[in-house]
Amino acid sequence: MALGGNAIGGILRGAKAAALALPLALAALSAPLAQEALTPDLVASYVASPDFRLTEERKAFAASEVHCLGQAVYHESRGEPDQGQWAVASVILNRVESRQYPDTVCGVVFQNAHMPNRCQFSFACDGRPDDGGHGNRIDRQSWVKSHLLASIAYDKYLRGKRHEDGLTTALHFHTTSVEPQWASAYVAVATIGAHIFY
Repeated sequence: MALGGNAIGGILRGAKAAALALPLALAALSAPLAQEALTPDLVASYVASPDFRLTEERKAFAASEVHCLGQAVYHESRGEPDQGQWAVASVILNRVESRQYPDTVCGVVFQNAHMPNRCQFSFACDGRPDDGGHGNRIDRQSWVKSHLLASIAYDKYLRGKRHEDGLTTALHFHTTSVEPQWASAYVAVATIGAHIFY
């Protein structure tokens, strides 16, 4: 079942904020004692904060984000060169950072997936299982590669970095075999394999 959408958006936003804030919180907890001692009150205030999430919740959220990103990379670019697959991952992560789109990977990937022909990525609303089965065959090698790439890309994203082969500003792409009407409103920044990025 696809994750994302408005129903769980608030939960995912909170979990994302916690995942992003965790390194800072850990750094504060491991800071020299001269700055601020780790006291029961300090721990209690952290646990009571609205951004606090259990480690298992943070891990589950991150795993679902990587899975959604891996599905998108697989379905949108598995036949593309490595640089093209990194670029697709970059577009999705750029959208997560943009105010124009949902603020989670799953929210971006499955935006409007409940509406035929209105989804952002065609695989999300084509009515076929995204993980294989029911006539939708998965190329295991490409599937594993896409998910490894997604894991690396998401880890870099959480640390505020991007893969050197990715695109830092692109929010859109399409295959070179089509000329969508919306493309004329944007500036092309790269053509990689069979995709044009805007």
